[in-house]
Amino acid sequence: MTLPVGFCLGTFGVSYAELRAAACLLDDLRFDSVWLWDHYVSWNDPRESVIEGLTALAALAEATQRIRLGPLVANNLNRHPGRLAKIAATLQEIAQGRFELGIGGGGWRPEQEAFGIDQGTVDERTERVAEAVQVIRLLWSGEPVTFHGRYYRLTNATVAPPPQPPPPIIVGARGVRLCRIAGRFADGLNVQWRDYGRLNEQLAALDEGLSESGRTRAGFDLSIHADWRDLHPDPVAALDRWQALGFTRTIVYVAAPFSDDDFRRLAQTLHLTR
Repeated sequence: MTLPVGFCLGTFGVSYAELRAAACLLDDLRFDSVWLWDHYVSWNDPRESVIEGLTALAALAEATQRIRLGPLVANNLNRHPGRLAKIAATLQEIAQGRFELGIGGGGWRPEQEAFGIDQGTVDERTERVAEAVQVIRLLWSGEPVTFHGRYYRLTNATVAPPPQPPPPIIVGARGVRLCRIAGRFADGLNVQWRDYGRLNEQLAALDEGLSESGRTRAGFDLSIHADWRDLHPDPVAALDRWQALGFTRTIVYVAAPFSDDDFRRLAQTLHLTR
């Protein structure tokens, strides 16, 4: 059996109508998931149109029926984790249980500085994610939360109603420290295929984090973020290779304009359609 395949649809130079059409087709073709970026500014040209990802995901949750949905990944610098916890709870209700929360530390400095957001150092961003994931998880219990961390402080904070069920939290990471944090606190880890040379150290750090939390990779979501070109010319062989490396899911990035014919051909190759 080949790995489940989802798609990260680029949000630069695209309209919501195009995103909606692509997501609905992928839903009909029975692919695994649809993911959107959490960027406000295009790195191609700051004047290029950009769709805000979490807003669009709410609309896509209404437009689709089966496919899972999430940000790949929500930039932790863009929102306080308490606010993100509430947004995610609402998205989970709209999606009727199909939402997944991807989260990462951010890192594209020009976008943040343009809006007056201080990125801090890599270490600070990494530590913020560790606290944010804990805060979000606690808030999703529905009980009042008091949390006094280095970066976030909450006093009797509540998210009501809590999401049912709590969405999986997927940490997007490149550095080994964030991979370890994913193992300690999250439900999944997403790494990029272009970082293949670092894969052994990334997975070793993940296993360290899982061990610290008393877990193994059993039931843990380990996904590879690849490009459409990485999937070809032989998609089945590519998916088999990633599965042999221990991955449980593939998320393929595609930029607009999206090709319906390419999606249909891949679905046929993978025997997703009847």
